[in-house]
Formats: sequence, C-alpha cells, structure tokens
Amino acid sequence: MRFDPTTLFAIIGIVGTTGGLLLLFSWLQERTVTALALWGVGLICVSTGVALVIMRAPVIDVWTIYVGPPITYLGYGLMWCGARSFEGRRPLYGWALAGAAAWLFAAQFDGFVAALTLRMSAGSLVIAAYTLAAAFEYWHARDKELISRWPAIVLLLFHAVFFAGRAVLVDQVPFPGGAAPPDPSWPYAGSVFILLHYFCMAFLVMNMAKERAELQQRKTALIDPLTGAANRRAFFESGERLLRRTAADGQSAAVLLLDLDLFKQVNDTFGHQTGDRVLCAFCETATAVLRPTDVFARLGGEEFACLLPGVSGAEALRIAERVRVDFERRQAATVSIGVATTSEAALDLTALIAAADRALYQAKAMGRNRVERAQAGPAALTSAFAAA
Repeated sequence: MRFDPTTLFAIIGIVGTTGGLLLLFSWLQERTVTALALWGVGLICVSTGVALVIMRAPVIDVWTIYVGPPITYLGYGLMWCGARSFEGRRPLYGWALAGAAAWLFAAQFDGFVAALTLRMSAGSLVIAAYTLAAAFEYWHARDKELISRWPAIVLLLFHAVFFAGRAVLVDQVPFPGGAAPPDPSWPYAGSVFILLHYFCMAFLVMNMAKERAELQQRKTALIDPLTGAANRRAFFESGERLLRRTAADGQSAAVLLLDLDLFKQVNDTFGHQTGDRVLCAFCETATAVLRPTDVFARLGGEEFACLLPGVSGAEALRIAERVRVDFERRQAATVSIGVATTSEAALDLTALIAAADRALYQAKAMGRNRVERAQAGPAALTSAFAAA
C-alpha cells in the first residue's frame, strides 16, 4: 500500500505531536523535570512547523515563509533548552529564539524569499546547530550512569549530520527536501528518517527522566540523610566488592571502626541539633583525611566505619590517628577508633568489622580518645596510640 506525500507528512505531524503530548503528560506527573515540558512543546512546534511547510511546499506564502519555518526553529531551540535543563544548566531562551528571529529577519529581503536553495540551506543549518548543541549537552552529562543518553546522542548527531549534509547538497536532494526535481521514492525515505527521529527522541527523553529518578532513589537508599555519608547498606555492598578486588590484586586492607565519645551527653546537654552538627563535622573531618578510594559510612547513631584498601597496618594506624587528632582539635570533641587489617582477621568484611569492634571496645575501656589495633585472635589487642 502506497501513500501520497501529503498523507505521509500528515502522519509525521501526528506522530510528532503525539510524542510531544506524551512528554507533556510525563511532565505533569513529575513537574520538577522541566526538560520534559521543553522537549514536549518543542516537538509539537517542530511537527507543526514541518507540516505547514511541507503540505504547502509548492507555494511561497505566509505559511511557508513566515509561520512554518520560525515555529520549526523555535521547536528545535526549545528542545536544546530541554537538554540543557536536564543536565542542570540554565536554559537559554534568548538563544532558543535566535534561529526563528534570524529567519524572520532574512525573510524581509526579497532575494532570500525567492532563493529556494538559500532558504533550504539556511534552515538546515539552524536545525543542525540546535541538534548538535543538544547532543553536546547530553555528552557532558552530570549522570554518566544513564544508559539512554548514548542512543540519544547518536540519534541527535545523525540528525545534525543529515541536515548539515542537506544544507551542502540541497541542489542534489529531490524536492520537497531539496531543490532537485521531485523523486517519487524520496518522500518515503525522508518520512522514515523523520518518524524515527521524532518517535525515538520522545521515548529516549522520557526514559532518561525515568532512569534518573530510579538512580536518585537508589542513591537515596544508600546515603545517610543527615551527614550525606554512605549508610550501613552502602558500606557493606561497596565494601565487599572493594575487598574482593583488593584481595585479587594481592593487597592488604584495613577497617576503621570509629565511635564518638560520650555522644549521649552531648545530646542531653546541648540538644540534638548540636549533636547533629557534631556528627556532620566529624564526617567532614574524616573525609578530609581519607582518600577518594576509601569507603566511609555512618553505620548508625554515632558509629562510623571506613574500609581502607591497599594499606598496611602501620598506614591504617597513621590515618586513624590523624582523624582522631584533627577531630579533637577542630571540634573539641573526641573519637575512639578500632583498627583491624587483613593480617589480623579473615579476608572478609564481617570478620574485619568484628575485629575492629573488639579493638574499639578496648579503646573505650582504656579511657577513650585513642586508637587501638586488633591482633590475630578474638581477644589479643595492642594499644597503638594514646591521647596527648
């Protein structure tokens, strides 16, 4: 079954408008994702503008010069703003209007209106520029984990290259896509390309928003809401993986178990808000000492843990002592720390935690504000540092 070009481009308009409406519907469900609204409105503008131009292509009138093209270029500008908004950058609405404004300015000159190839090349370059800019925004993504951004980038780049090529080869492209004599096969090939772009981009934009929401939920489930540090679940999940990699590389590792001294008295004397500030201050102090490769987490209450991959027992003791000294100096509060390494416990995170816990218990029993290291066996401990 064959369709005439008018029917094909009517289908394009319907598909593009439907995709835009679906994006707007998704935005109504999640108002914080402005990108969905921008892409939705942009896609509706593009499909409407293209339909106006194509369905009246043989005629040079108000619709094909002053209405259809500016609406189309505005739509591409809005979609670029949607890409910026999605990546946490401020939408530049002035630049989104620039393509349409430049077109309307050029349309004031009779020579521009009369030159079909010039109009097609100029319009193609505007579309290519906005599309390439949108691909650039997704390339510099803030969430590298989003899988959907890669096919979106590829599709946008392909779209940009297509229109850049059209601008250069406009004399060879059959009408209505170019200025060459009409070719009966062109409307079908062009329709497939445009339909694919509209449909896939609407799907990918919605899917990226969904992926980000799921990613944020997973991150929230692994982060302590007060301090911003990893929580117990995150510590054991990432710690087990890191410990296996460390063992595979033939390296040692250490676990620090850290507990703020007399923290209940802080809460009872100064209030829970002060206690919360002390917890946050301790996290800042500890993370300033630790390396990016270390896994630091709040296990609960005033208890924290840290996995140090690739360190010896002596190095682990130095790191723990520096955390203890820095915290006491900056906050006038103290912390007791138990240290266990893979040389004193089985190569297992639970076993290391248990050994560090015994060392921490010994540090508390010996007066607090000190670092103790576990030795092989459940009860053999040695004192490493004492408070000055």
